[in-house]
Amino acid sequence: MDRNKRDIVVVGGGLGGWIAAVYAARAGKRVLLAEKANAFGGRAGTVVRDGVALNLGAHAVYRDGELPAILKELGIVPAGGVPASAGHGVWNGGIHTLPGSPMSLLATRMLSWRGKVELGRIMAKVKKLDENRLPAGTLREWAERNIREPQARHLIYTLCRTASYAHRPDIQLAGPVVRQIKHVLNGGVLYVDGGWQTMIDSLRKTAEATGRVEAVSGKAVLKVSKAERLYEDLADSPENGRFAVRFADGETVVADGVILAVPPAECCRIFEGADRTVLEIWRKQARPVTSACLDLVMRKLPRPDIQFVMGVDSPFLFTNLSRASKLSDNGLIAVSMLKYHGAAQPDAERDRADIERTLDLLQPGWRQEVVGRQYLPNMIVVHDHPHAMRTSIPGPAVSEMPGLYVAGDWAGHRELLADAAAASAKRAAEACLREVSQYTAGGGRNGSRPAV
Repeated sequence: MDRNKRDIVVVGGGLGGWIAAVYAARAGKRVLLAEKANAFGGRAGTVVRDGVALNLGAHAVYRDGELPAILKELGIVPAGGVPASAGHGVWNGGIHTLPGSPMSLLATRMLSWRGKVELGRIMAKVKKLDENRLPAGTLREWAERNIREPQARHLIYTLCRTASYAHRPDIQLAGPVVRQIKHVLNGGVLYVDGGWQTMIDSLRKTAEATGRVEAVSGKAVLKVSKAERLYEDLADSPENGRFAVRFADGETVVADGVILAVPPAECCRIFEGADRTVLEIWRKQARPVTSACLDLVMRKLPRPDIQFVMGVDSPFLFTNLSRASKLSDNGLIAVSMLKYHGAAQPDAERDRADIERTLDLLQPGWRQEVVGRQYLPNMIVVHDHPHAMRTSIPGPAVSEMPGLYVAGDWAGHRELLADAAAASAKRAAEACLREVSQYTAGGGRNGSRPAV
């Protein structure tokens, strides 16, 4: 095999990049996966502190979503546990039981009788939602139109915020968010044993078992361009191909197809001529979602009856991840507390103070139980999401450049979060495989490029 030739180059070694690489390799293609960081995983990476596996903020797999279905298709079933639906909500400075079951709905003091009936009605409707008839408009418009009782509406907003990790009801499209709520109601979530890095490791093992994937970390891409643009710079022109991928270490690889599994701004930075493609539109319309995350390694919870809390009138989420997943062998637990930024500008110190003040309410004396901590003041949850300002649905194809595709949490259509990363990666891989097959069948490798 020509050292400088691949069928497909995947840029980005996160969840989407690895999924795309596995699909391409299983179809018989020679794949190079390049990750600029020194480790694979991206925001699905896991760090170990004091013997406890910590994700980068609170992570959950939606069992009824695209990610577990695609992983299963690839022969991967993450190990973990399903946390109980019981939980609490913070409202007016007090801690209340959340209506997570019929019994708790009847018992909660957060709702009037009319509010309980209203919430039960809307939840039953969402649970049976026809996904071919998702609601239109923004989340705010949908909620104001369909939920009459104000307190029931507040609780629905809270559930939407928790399920989507976004706090922008005025711009979030209702359809994808309500669809995500349906996933929660019908499948619940999975907390992954060992952290999300285990899924990356499983994907890597699956990819490398094909014998067709070369994966390299610490390998930054400088530029992706049409191959003929770089032929004149190469001492020995490689086997013909559509794209040339130039790396920071000086190597250039030619490929028939490229999948950019990196954020939209990064796509525009590395693809030559991006400003003349839809990539620039996707970059400009992107509305990243961020949060401040405090992950703690603790001996125990001072209040063990408080395991999962959503802020109803405040943008917070508290969860003991160790209640449903194995994250250590030493008895220590992993607890995550996050503050959704919404439209507010991040302020690291203010956000930390707000988080710690909320922890004081939920777990008095928590500081005495802390062994280690990880604070991420401006964690990017997703680089874009379905919102009202979108003028173009991203991916999988870059229409002006046959053979170039995108994947990532920002390239979802109606999917959100990791489901968007997985679904877009599968779409990109399948479309790229079709295009590469047509290209090679049309004589592209022999220099006679088909008209496009």
